Amino acid sequence: MRTLQSGVGWKAAAAAALLFFISTWVHFPPPDPQAVEGWPLLDIGPVALGPPWVLSGDSPHYLLMARSLAEDGDLDLADDYQSARRGGGQAGHLLRGRALDPHAERDDRGRLLPTHAPALSLVLALLSWPLAFSLWFEPWCIWLNMCAALACLAWMAKRLPQAAPDVGGWRTHPVMLLAFATPFWCYSRDLWTEPWTALAWLGLLFLKHPAALLAAGLAGTLIKYPFALVPAAMGAWALWRGRRSRATALLASSALGLAAGVGLTQWIYRDFSDHFSLFHSGIHARFDWPFEGMAGLLLSPESGLLFFFPILLWPLAGLLGGNHASRPQSSASRREAIWGLAAFFLVHAAYEDWGGGTGFSARYLVPALPLLLLYGRERLAFPRLYLATLLYSVFWAVVGGMAPALVYERSPWGVLIHIVDSLT
Repeated sequence: MRTLQSGVGWKAAAAAALLFFISTWVHFPPPDPQAVEGWPLLDIGPVALGPPWVLSGDSPHYLLMARSLAEDGDLDLADDYQSARRGGGQAGHLLRGRALDPHAERDDRGRLLPTHAPALSLVLALLSWPLAFSLWFEPWCIWLNMCAALACLAWMAKRLPQAAPDVGGWRTHPVMLLAFATPFWCYSRDLWTEPWTALAWLGLLFLKHPAALLAAGLAGTLIKYPFALVPAAMGAWALWRGRRSRATALLASSALGLAAGVGLTQWIYRDFSDHFSLFHSGIHARFDWPFEGMAGLLLSPESGLLFFFPILLWPLAGLLGGNHASRPQSSASRREAIWGLAAFFLVHAAYEDWGGGTGFSARYLVPALPLLLLYGRERLAFPRLYLATLLYSVFWAVVGGMAPALVYERSPWGVLIHIVDSLT
């Protein structure tokens, strides 16, 4: 078993940066060539090379919100959805002329207001407004999303230069696993909230100053409101263990994030009298017993984590038991992290729509993957089985990273059947 060298994490992060960026330029030719008319594409046999575009799911709606903020300075999306249906690129170049089901509600003044939390789109608009009326607005937003994902990998590499030598070589380093053996790549090359909440979560794990902790928890909550349960659970554990300064910062970040989210939502929907909702679908409103979701998030063929990525069984087993002394994090920190992970897992398992709609594998669990790989020591029992599941997981990570649309809402065999049908 090879000794883990201090540069492995940085080499993995650099390799991921290169491959992730290259993957955004590789596409299957669109079914309707007119849909990408005017887009700089170079056809090379079965693939086309060109800047990235958003695909489906929530991504077009986040892009549309960002465009509305950058171009119009508001969140009234009525004209933006209409423009997209008439052939505009507000919801993405690939989706021009298509009638999208608006992720929005109409208020008493006739405005069409978003049901997604606006924080991510606001960040994208602020960082992209010089390109607002350019076709490069869309790929630039996707690359910003990728930067958030790569920041996660780089931060992990920085924090693990002294990883224990009894952990195996390149194939077991957490940065390598996250980049190339999980669905993280797939969600880095489109427009999703998952890389941003993962980055906020790493802030909760690594930052020490109370103000920095407060900022990380607040940012994660504003991007995705259910994230508030993570700093709340971690803060409760820290309070129990007598770490009052840390507990205060974590609990305050959760409370302030929820208060800011509710306040922002009520201000946006101030002219809405049809019904009252704290978050207006920014958080799923319908919950059920979590047992089906708990099993489904892990074992569902289409929306579960382990059918595509069984390599995660090893760190999952390491997180829940075994000797963790080889990790640089303390046992107290690991227990605090487990509380946050448990709260995050349970709230998403309790959604009636725990599958998360359009996506690849368990989309809702993607922000938790860095934590799982950092705190769940890879136990190399059954090394041959480990290697086989590693290769299998890497295969699906590459497929999902290079061709996300191919794996959305499909099981592993569903993807293979789709490929065979397409070829025949």
